[in-house]
Amino acid sequence: MSTRSWFYQRMVNFPPLVLLIPGGVHQSTSLNVAPHLKPYIMYRQTSDVSTFRGDGLERIRTNGYMLFAHDVPGDYLRIDAILEECKVLFQDTVDQDAGVAKSLWLETSDDTRDEDMGTITKFARIQVVHKV
Repeated sequence: MSTRSWFYQRMVNFPPLVLLIPGGVHQSTSLNVAPHLKPYIMYRQTSDVSTFRGDGLERIRTNGYMLFAHDVPGDYLRIDAILEECKVLFQDTVDQDAGVAKSLWLETSDDTRDEDMGTITKFARIQVVHKV
């Protein structure tokens, strides 16, 4: 399974998160307009870096991801709750069955507005380290 699939599947198969996002989870390039139901999540892969472990025998890859939690304009409480559930999924996570050595939550953005989508939003950056 690719890390992109793993990343997506973790979100859509986690009931505490799914209950918070009636608008669903979408790859950022799949949307031209905002979903009718809010809040929702958009995500994208931002990087793909190959490295070798110290012994030179095993390659690992690091994939960067961004996820964006969107909601109707107002306060950011629902967005903060969504991002907290996402942290459960991606902060210091190991999934040996999927070949994921570690998933790291790097940062959460400040409060912003997305004029194109007509929403308020915050993003998070995550790194997924996996064996090739």
